Amino acid sequence: MQHDYRSTLLEQMRKYTPALPPGKTDSLRTTVIVGELSLASVDLVSALVDHAVPVDPRDMPTLRWLLESVPVPPDTPADLADRLVVE
Repeated sequence: MQHDYRSTLLEQMRKYTPALPPGKTDSLRTTVIVGELSLASVDLVSALVDHAVPVDPRDMPTLRWLLESVPVPPDTPADLADRLVVE
């Protein structure tokens, strides 16, 4: 599961981080490198929401799965994935 989760997270990051500010991209990469995958997932989806980055509707289930498959920080909004902007 860990490998599949990491691969899926990295795939989504490759797809969407070019639309984010460089500092946020660097922060996400660092979070993955240190192994905080669940935090990286929350940060990725939060950044996509905060910067109103349009996401492919086909990626919605994947982004939702990234959030639902691991423990997330307690302050993570339950509807975070629902706040994504769909292209």
